[in-house]
Formats: sequence, structure tokens, C-alpha cells
Amino acid sequence: GNPSEFKESLECTSCTMCCNAQGDCHPQETTEIENLNIHIGSYTVKSYTDFTLVFFVCIVGFSLGVFLVLFAFDRYKNYLSTAHDMKQLCDQDQKCAIGALGEDSVYQFFMGKSFVGWAFALAIVAFQIAMLFEFVTAAEVDLSKDNVDLQYTWRCPRDRVDCDNTADLNWWGWTVFGVLMGTHLLKDVVNGIKLIFLSSKQRHPRHDRLRLFIGGLLLSTVALFTMFVSAIYNKAIATSNTEVIINSVVILFITDTDEKLYGVLMAISSKWVATMSLDTPNDNVSQVHELKSENSTLQNQVNELTSQVGDMKTQTEKLRQEIKEMKEMMKANGVKSASRSPSKRLSGASVEEERLPVRVVGGTAGTSYNYNTMDPNAPEEKEELYSYDTLC
Repeated sequence: GNPSEFKESLECTSCTMCCNAQGDCHPQETTEIENLNIHIGSYTVKSYTDFTLVFFVCIVGFSLGVFLVLFAFDRYKNYLSTAHDMKQLCDQDQKCAIGALGEDSVYQFFMGKSFVGWAFALAIVAFQIAMLFEFVTAAEVDLSKDNVDLQYTWRCPRDRVDCDNTADLNWWGWTVFGVLMGTHLLKDVVNGIKLIFLSSKQRHPRHDRLRLFIGGLLLSTVALFTMFVSAIYNKAIATSNTEVIINSVVILFITDTDEKLYGVLMAISSKWVATMSLDTPNDNVSQVHELKSENSTLQNQVNELTSQVGDMKTQTEKLRQEIKEMKEMMKANGVKSASRSPSKRLSGASVEEERLPVRVVGGTAGTSYNYNTMDPNAPEEKEELYSYDTLC
């Protein structure tokens, strides 16, 4: 075992325990991967590193299978069903995709058309997988290598035949591990499956379906690979419940690098980030032109209304002037009529005096006149009033 008192570690294939120079031991037994007995042709998968390739192939194969099944079902469904508003459904799917990938993550660049955005998204996925792969190699159960983090948790006293396991890790530590992994990563797995589901919809163009499938595949792959890495690494080195929590939090932090990079890009230039997102300025050029056209139309209407208001003001001033002249004429006629007898109206055999009050409206307020005196200061009689316009 390592560290060893010798330049090269001793190998004993028939030994049940392998101990290092510090007196710590580890059982020399087959690993879980070897027990799976996986063969690829004539090659046998024996290590976690080899199994990682199988793990990725299984995820890709499963995703393709789900896509093909859903695609065939959607094609049959659309053949039987009536047509819907496809554009509205596509817009809803794109919003759902952005929410699934993360509005504060560079993963959303998978839905855009920017090559730079795709480069950032693919680079962060590659970085996350590369960082997680370091934990895979460190979790290898190879007692002859000193570049692994495997913990020797057994003690074999020289005065005893039996060995004791000194690890304090129990079921509660693994329960906490499961809760941490589930609450942080199951959401990405579910969202990845949702994106694969949306990619099977024939209402989307082919390039949009490809974006949805790639985004969903990578999102779920990183999440599942993180779970796998966390499990094998904690099994290799965790000796207590607290170490399981610490190791899990450190590994989970790697999955947040996509959000951290997005924050950095936003700090550099939010407009630049917008060009790499789904709703880019280039995609909205037509909308901008439409808004400009509507704004120009509204401006013309405002100008026309302004001109009409000016004409109305001119007409109002003319009316005021005419009303003023009429008032002067009525005052002059009122002086002559004051000496005349009131007009008479015959109703059958009787004659009654007619008193018609007149209200002349002009200027800023109406002025009431008594027809008998034409005096604006005379008391107004409480009878029906007629406006000047109606009177004319």
C-alpha cells in the first residue's frame, strides 16, 4: 500500500489486506466495477475511468432512444389531430427551454445562434466534465499507485488476527449525501429530459430541434455525471458523515461554474451577452423596424391633431369676435325696444303677453338677457333657455 517503505510498493495477489507504512490497511478485493463484468468486445471494464466512457455512451444512447420514440409519437399525433397555432406553441417552448437551461447560465446560449455563445457554452461543459473526471481518477481503487485519494480505513494490529474498520461513515451520512445530490441535481436531470421532449416536436424547425436536443443532453449528462462522481469519490475517501458533506459541497460547486461565468460576462457587457442569447438584436431587427414605423405613424397623427387644434383655436377666436359684435348689436336694439310695447300672441279669444328670455353664449361664459329690456343686469326669468347657436 501507499505510502510504502519501499521505492516500489509490494504486490501480494493472495493477501486479503494491503497495509501501508503507517499501519493503515485496505481490503484487497474486487471493485464494484469489476463485479459488473462489463465487456466491450474482448476488453473488460475494470476501473472507474473505463466505466466513465460506458456511462456517457449509455446516456447518449438512452437520450437518442427517448427522442426517436417521442418523435414517432408526435408525428402520429399530429397526423390525427387538427392544426394549432404553431408559432405560439414554439414561442412557449422557447421560453420553457430558456427557463430549463437557466436564465442566469451560459447554458442558455445553446438556444441562440451566436457561434461565440456556443463556444462559451461548450467550453464550460468541457471544463466541468474535465474537473469531474479528476475526481474519477482520484477515486480509483489501485493500491499500487500513490496518485489516488483512497483512504485506508482498516487497522490490523500485529497481536490480533482480525482487522477493524475505523471509518465512522454510516447510513445517515449517505442519506444526507442523497438529499444534497437530489435537491441540487435532479432539477437539471428533469429539465434536460424536458428539452429532449421538446426537441421531438415537429412544430420546431430542424435546427431548433437540434439545439433543444443538444442542450437537454448536455444538461442532464453533466448532472448525472456529477452524481456518479460524487458517489464513487465519497466511497473512496470519506471516513465520516461530515467528510461526505464536505466532499459533496465541493463537487457541487463545480456545477455552478456555468452561472459564475455568466455573471462574469454580464459584468463585462450585458449587451454583448444579449447578442449571444436567444432573443438577439439581430433577430429583433424586424420588430424594431415595426416599432419605428408605428412611432412614425403616431407622430404624424399627433401633428395632424396639433394642426386641427390650431384651426379650432382660430375658429373659436372668430366665433368670439362674432358673438361680441352680436352682443353690441343686441344692446343697441334693446335700447330702441325698451319703449315699445311687448309683443302680443293670440291664443283663441285671449291675448297673452309673450316674454321670451334669451341666453347668449359666447366668450368664456354665457350671458343671459331679458328679451323685454335686453339688459344683461336685469333679473333672468326662470323659463326655458336657448343657446345662441340654437337661436341662430
